[in-house]
Amino acid sequence: MKQISYYDDSHYDYKKYWETRKYENQAEKIALKKLFRLIRPKNRIIDIGGGFGRLIPDYAPLFKSCLLIEPSEKLLKEASKVCQKYPNVTLQKSFVEQLPVQDESFDVALMVRVAHHLNDLQAMVKQVQRILKPGGHFILEFANKTHFKNRLEAIFNFNWRFFTDHTPESLKTKRLSNPFFNYHPNQIKTLLLSNNFQIIKCLSVSNFRQAWFKKLLPMRLLLWLENQRQGMCFGPHLHLGPSIFVLAQKEK
Repeated sequence: MKQISYYDDSHYDYKKYWETRKYENQAEKIALKKLFRLIRPKNRIIDIGGGFGRLIPDYAPLFKSCLLIEPSEKLLKEASKVCQKYPNVTLQKSFVEQLPVQDESFDVALMVRVAHHLNDLQAMVKQVQRILKPGGHFILEFANKTHFKNRLEAIFNFNWRFFTDHTPESLKTKRLSNPFFNYHPNQIKTLLLSNNFQIIKCLSVSNFRQAWFKKLLPMRLLLWLENQRQGMCFGPHLHLGPSIFVLAQKEK
């Protein structure tokens, strides 16, 4: 609730936050485009924690019916402005732990930039598993504990336990009194497999987020490199980006 109060605060502009992160925004849209190509059918999608509707233009043209779930009233009002261009999108206020939809009613569930706020991913996955049709797809983004910078710090500090410790990394942030959770990819893999999901694809995203990269290289080149890096299949142990996108499929 502290986090929701923050997003509802009139002094905080979440849309402006993304205006300063154009590279990260486009990197995530590149990943989504790749994953949406792998999904059939495209009838109904639910965007869980969809905020002000940042990703609506990326999925609304692809699906017949779209539902955006968001607990913040302020962000829902902003999302309603985006929806004016997309009549197939509806909005509803709710939390991820209690999704107000029927069982097996969606083909695709999308959750981006939400998992790092949750300390109980099990409850979330149970809800997603409930609302997806058999064979439905789940696109989950999570903050990666084993990103490149963390790995370097572990090596320089001789912290070899870091590479075998699958527990979440809890970070305090300036913006929120609650912690920000970075998750280990193996923890996410175990969570999905234990809840009857099959992992179809994993993408390492925002691979060049470091400030010096963004200052040194023009945006077009950065995004070209990002697109190439996302397409490289090095295996789960070399997902070095700060953000990981997972495409999972519910068992039929």
